[in-house]
Amino acid sequence: MNKLIQKITHSLFNTPDSVCLDRATLITEAYSKFENLPIPIMRAKAFEHILLNMKLDLLSNPVFAGNTSSAPRSWMLCPEFSFSVDPQIEIEHSNLQDFLNGKIPDNIVKFWSGRQYEGNTGIGHLALDFKKVVDYGLLYIINSLNNSIHGLSEEQIIYRKAMAISCQAVINWAKRYSNEALKLSLKIKDHFTASCLRKVAIACQNVPAYPAKNLFEGLQSIILIHFASIIEGQGMSMSIGLPDRILAKFNNETAENSEYSLFLIQAFLLKIASNSVFGRGSKTQAITVGGISTNGDSCNSLTLTFLEAFNSIPVNDPHLFLRWHKEINKNIWEHTIKMLSNGRSMPMLINDHQVIPSLIARGVKDDDAMDYCIIGCNELGIPGKCCQTANTLAMGFNELELIDKIIRTKKFDGPNIINDILNTYEDEVFMMTSSGIEARYLRSREYAEKNPFPFCSACCSECPEKGLDFMIGMPYSNIYGIYIRGTSNAVNVLSTIQNLVINNKRYLLTDLISAIDKKDPHVLKEILETPKWGNDDDNVDRLAILLNLHRDNALRRAAKKANLPPLAVCHVVRSLHFLDGKRIGPTLDGRPKQSPVADSIGAVLGTAKNGPTATLNSVLKLEATRYFPGIYNLNITLPAGAQSSPHIIQALTTAFFKDGGQELQINVLDAEILRDAQRNPAKYQNLVVRIAGLNARFIELSIVEQEELIRRAEFAIMR
Repeated sequence: MNKLIQKITHSLFNTPDSVCLDRATLITEAYSKFENLPIPIMRAKAFEHILLNMKLDLLSNPVFAGNTSSAPRSWMLCPEFSFSVDPQIEIEHSNLQDFLNGKIPDNIVKFWSGRQYEGNTGIGHLALDFKKVVDYGLLYIINSLNNSIHGLSEEQIIYRKAMAISCQAVINWAKRYSNEALKLSLKIKDHFTASCLRKVAIACQNVPAYPAKNLFEGLQSIILIHFASIIEGQGMSMSIGLPDRILAKFNNETAENSEYSLFLIQAFLLKIASNSVFGRGSKTQAITVGGISTNGDSCNSLTLTFLEAFNSIPVNDPHLFLRWHKEINKNIWEHTIKMLSNGRSMPMLINDHQVIPSLIARGVKDDDAMDYCIIGCNELGIPGKCCQTANTLAMGFNELELIDKIIRTKKFDGPNIINDILNTYEDEVFMMTSSGIEARYLRSREYAEKNPFPFCSACCSECPEKGLDFMIGMPYSNIYGIYIRGTSNAVNVLSTIQNLVINNKRYLLTDLISAIDKKDPHVLKEILETPKWGNDDDNVDRLAILLNLHRDNALRRAAKKANLPPLAVCHVVRSLHFLDGKRIGPTLDGRPKQSPVADSIGAVLGTAKNGPTATLNSVLKLEATRYFPGIYNLNITLPAGAQSSPHIIQALTTAFFKDGGQELQINVLDAEILRDAQRNPAKYQNLVVRIAGLNARFIELSIVEQEELIRRAEFAIMR
C-alpha cells in the first residue's frame, strides 16, 4: 500500500501543467446541439454530454475513480465563463502567466465570443449535501424529483427535470468508470493495482446511485460527486464539507483496520489534489473535521485518520481545518499541535464557541449551525444549506483603500478628525453595501435563470422539492456576506493620524499626505515609528475597535434597510493583498505605493515588535461574533526551534481560543531552509506553506510570494 501511495505522490508532483480541451470541446458541441431547449435542460444535457464522452483517467491513481481533466494537473477550461487565468493564480504562480495563449482552438474561441457569462470561476464557495448522497444515493434524489409536482410552476417542473437528467448522468458516468476499471484490471500485471481497480469496478456499480456500504464506497461517492460539481460549474473553492461526520457510520471499520483506512484516505487526498481547476493553483477545496455536534464532541477515529493522512502526504490542496472546542478529544488536539509544531501548516483552527453563536444570531437553526464547515480560504458554509456567507457574488472592499480615498478627497481638521473620518467611512460603507445587496440579489437570480447548475442544486437541501437553483433555493439563501481586507493597514493609518496630527500636533493631515507622496524620508521615519496594530497597545487597539464598530453600524443599517439578517463579515485575503497593493498608492501607515497590504487581521509584516502573544491579545479585543460573523483570517509565523515547540503552540492556541479567539493559522518557518529551497527546489518537494488563504508547495510559488514568506520567517526570528 505504501509503495502505491509513494508512486502516486511522486507522479503527481512531477507531472507538468497542461491544458485539457475535453470539457471545452464537449460543451461547445452540446451548446450547438441543445441551444433551443430551455436553459436548465440545455445545461443538464450539456453536462450529460461531457460525462458521457470525456476521457477517463484511472491509471494515475487506481485506488479511486474520478477526474475532471484527461490527466492530473491539467487545466479544465470552461468557455461559458472565460478563457482567462484568475489574477490570483498569476500572482501565486508567475510562470503560469500567458500559459493558455495559443492553446485554445479558434473554432471554440469564435463560438463563445459574445456568449460567455461574466466571471472566470463559475460557481464557488459551496459544500454540497454529501451525507444525503452517501446515505441514500442519487437514485433516491431522482425518485423524489419524479414524485408529486403539485403546486409548482412550469419553470420549476422544467428545473426538476434538469436535475433528474444531471443526477442520472453522474450515475452513468460512474458506470463508465466501472466498465473501464474492470477492463484495465485484466491488463495490469501488478497484482495490488489490479485488485484496486477491481474494487473500483464493483464500487462504481453501486455508488453514487445507491447508499455507500463501507468506507471505500463512501469516499468513492464523495469523489465522484465533488468532481461532478466542478465539471458542471468550474467551481473554485468547492468544499468537501465534514467527511469525518459524513462517514461516521463507518467509524468502527476505521478503528478495526486503521492501516487500510489510512491508505484509503491518503489516496483520497491525492485524488482530490490531482484534478485541478487552475493547474498548480490551489483550488481551496476545504475539508473540515472535528467540532461540536448535538451529541457533544464529534471527533472519531476518522478524524484522527484524516490528520494522519494530511501529515504523511504533502498535498497543498485540499486544505484541512479543525474545529476546536473546550471538550475536544485530547488525542486529536495533541496530534494537531504536533503537526503544527513540525511545520505542516495544517490544520487551520476554528473556534466553535465563536462561530456557532454568530451563525445562530443570523437566523441559522442550532442543529444546522453545529454542522458548519469551511467553504473556501476560511469562509463559512453549511453543507447543502448555505453558501451565501461569502461567495463568488459577494460584495467586498479594502478598508485601507477606502480610508485612504476618504482622507485624500475630503477635508478633515480639528480635534475630532478620527471621528469625522470614521463617520464618513461608515456612510460610504453603508452606501456601497446597500447598492451591493441590491446588485447581488439581482445577480443571484440572473445566475439561476441564465446559467443554472441543476446537478449541484439537486445535491442541496430544499432545491429538489422547490425546483429551484441553489443560488435562490437553499434554506439560508438570504444570508449575505461581505469580504473585507486591509484592516490592519487601515488601523495603522488611524494611528498615524492620532499620534502625529492630534496628539503631537506635528502636522496637518494634508501636509502628511503631501509628504508621503513626495517620499519625504523624515516624515516617513516618524510614521514608521508610530505605534502599530498587533502589539497589545490599548491606544492603537481602541482605534481598531472604533473602525470595526463603524463598519458594523453601516452593515446593520444596510441589512435592516434590505430586511435581511445581519450580514456575514469575512476577512479573506488569499493573495489579494498583492493585487490590492498594486493599485493602492503610498499610505499613511508607511506603506510604499504598489506594495502588498496585510496578509491577515494580524500585524502588518515587520510591525509586530512584541511577539505573537501581543498580536493575539490585540485581536482578542475585537468582538469576533459581532464584527466578524463570517470569520476573520489570522496568520502568525513562528520560528523553527524552541519557540515553536508543541508545548508553546498548545499553550498559545488554547489560551487564545479560551479567551475568545475565532480563527488561527500557524506557520512554522525557517528562513535558511526557505532560502535553500529557492536555490535547490528539487530537495524540497514536500515543503508546504500557508499563505493568507491558501496552502502551497513552496517551490511552486512565484518569487514575490516566496520572498514574503522568507521575510515573515526572518521577522519571526528577530522578535
